Amino acid sequence: MSLFAQVIVDILNQDVDRIFTYSVSEQTPNVSVGMRVAVPFGRQKNVEGIVVSLSEETDVPWDKLKPIYSCLDETPVITQEQIALAHWIKKEYHATMADALRLFVPSTLRSGRVKTKYISMVRLSAGQDAEMLLSSVKAQSKAYRIISALSEYGEMEKTRLNQIVSQCYEPLKKLTAQGITEEFSEEAKRSPYLDISPERTPWLELNLRQKQVLEEILSSQGEYKPFLLHGVTGSGKTEVYMQAINAVVQSGKTAVVLVPEISLTPQMVLNFRKKLGDSIAILHSALGAGERYDEWRRILSGEAKIVIGARSAIFAPVQNIGIIIVDEEHENSYISETHPRYDAVAVALKRGEYNSCPVILGSATPSVTRYYQMKQGAFTLLEMPKRANGKEMPPVEVVDMTEEFSKGNRSIFSQNLYLSMCDSVSRGQQIMLFLNRRGYSSFVMCRACGETITCENCDVSLTYHSSVNKLRCHYCGYEIPMPKVCPNCSSKFIKQFGAGTQKVEEEFNKLFPEIKTVRMDVDTTRGKDAHYHLLKQLSDGSAQALIGTQMIAKGHDFPKVSLVGVVAADGMLRMPDYRSRERTFALLTQVSGRAGRAQISGKVVLQTYSPQHFVIECAAKHDYKGFYEKEIAEREAMWYPPFAKIVRVLYVCEDAQKAFDASIQAYDRIKSILEGEKETVLYLQRSAAPISRLQEMYRHQVLIKLKENQRTNEIVNEIFDAIGGIANKDLYCDIQINPVNLF
Repeated sequence: MSLFAQVIVDILNQDVDRIFTYSVSEQTPNVSVGMRVAVPFGRQKNVEGIVVSLSEETDVPWDKLKPIYSCLDETPVITQEQIALAHWIKKEYHATMADALRLFVPSTLRSGRVKTKYISMVRLSAGQDAEMLLSSVKAQSKAYRIISALSEYGEMEKTRLNQIVSQCYEPLKKLTAQGITEEFSEEAKRSPYLDISPERTPWLELNLRQKQVLEEILSSQGEYKPFLLHGVTGSGKTEVYMQAINAVVQSGKTAVVLVPEISLTPQMVLNFRKKLGDSIAILHSALGAGERYDEWRRILSGEAKIVIGARSAIFAPVQNIGIIIVDEEHENSYISETHPRYDAVAVALKRGEYNSCPVILGSATPSVTRYYQMKQGAFTLLEMPKRANGKEMPPVEVVDMTEEFSKGNRSIFSQNLYLSMCDSVSRGQQIMLFLNRRGYSSFVMCRACGETITCENCDVSLTYHSSVNKLRCHYCGYEIPMPKVCPNCSSKFIKQFGAGTQKVEEEFNKLFPEIKTVRMDVDTTRGKDAHYHLLKQLSDGSAQALIGTQMIAKGHDFPKVSLVGVVAADGMLRMPDYRSRERTFALLTQVSGRAGRAQISGKVVLQTYSPQHFVIECAAKHDYKGFYEKEIAEREAMWYPPFAKIVRVLYVCEDAQKAFDASIQAYDRIKSILEGEKETVLYLQRSAAPISRLQEMYRHQVLIKLKENQRTNEIVNEIFDAIGGIANKDLYCDIQINPVNLF
């Protein structure tokens, strides 16, 4: 019986985005669906591909068939479900099938850069009597000590044996030659955990509302049911997650948990391991290549029953899923910034549908679009409106910084915040200061001529970092020493303006030099496990103040934090983005929720230049529903999502003229498509991108806004088809639907 394999070749090109059929030869009898194979393709003799199906018949002429060269793995690396999901991703995000399949296979596996790690082990040979052996060799000789160690500890790593018996390799070699000992290899799992298995802790007693939410989730086992869990900060969502997962795993199924920030992963994983043991795998970009590969293999083999990680964890090869949880579902980090621009939340919902399991989207500040969809019936709403311990939400004091300025206060800190910090410090309590801008100052400008120092690769200003006395671009990494004179007019009157986290830390240390501070931003968390080590200083009490950007705003639970200070609450409100109000409200609400989570009462001081703005007022009241009603009304009036769809076609090229010409060509093609769609089209414009040059590449765009109706998705598909062929290897085209930002 002949067997044929339908293969997707791993080439990212629309021209070859289809299935190719190969014959299964005697050299590859074990080929199966989901396996990586090497196949001949065109002039190339060895191209990687994925088998997506097998058949006993084919319409391909026999003289056109080529055999599979070899299987690259002993077992499949992609499941049937993942293949089906890849087909959906291809269609939903206008990707090639190769693009979609790559999401499921670690890049290190495809490149061959990482392999299974083996360690050298040693033990006494079978049948050897340790006492007889010890009596036959000279006491306290190295041979004697080697036999004694192996008798006591059993098999062990050679390196460990060498620590016990220094310079043991030569005598060990002789013992192995004599048949007394034997050496062998054993697979070594590269663990991402910094600690040994933590001590298990008992389950907490749920309050009435938590029990009701848990019961509703578990009652939907065996069916696809999407939930939107709206729980205030401190309401105990994580405990509900863990108890739901425990019930699911006990029933023989698996679970997937997504978190938005790498900084949240260590603390959440530790909490989960304390309750659920070590059948947990973690996946995120901060893992080493070997650690990520080994965790992926633990999931593929079924050893790990629970997967926790950032957005890429949704592609883990976990099978028989019983529950999927997306924590902080409102976060933009769930949307990929590279092609294919998938939304991990949408993928999670699709996996839930495939596995007939509940999907829980949890947040204290649900995304406006998702909450609107819930009201239209797309989700079942679960609410946890009060903190689990019964305490009230912390009071928020709004400080008008224009009044502070009129009183002569030129400090970063208002009088209110300063006095509150003094009170917390004197009580030995902890403080969190939030500012969503890293660095020392926002920009450097000459007061004589008005020149702003900008990046030579990007159309943006450079940020000053005092620790290295340099100006740095936060987009491409370009940096220069802080100039002593203006490069434009040679004036000495050159100064830093604005404040970043580094500046806040410096000012705080001047006021409280005896207090140990921790700063968390992109600059301080570059190293491996940096998040864990920084947060540990706060959790063990060695640091009393945490200063940082949005990575400190959510998910963290520090019982001694009594004060949260928001240094500049309205910074993001002025961003030219329709979601700026939503992002500001979410950040303010999330960071406010870090205060007073345990026995110590909490307080929030929110500094702003816009105290009457509805976002500030609603955040100060912890009033999500009030914010939502005002925000959704504004979006409907202005035709923004979810009432419209924004399409951005961005061309990027080293040659400015080529990027410009491509945008003109795309604009003309799109305009011709939209001419008969007056009921749907709201806006069509071509321009340079707001940041017209980034990382030495020029950027031009076409923006389209479409009303949401029955024709919208069809028009979007027509736009994708119409602009095909304009881009090439030197000219990159990036098409975004409701882009995360418009810069």
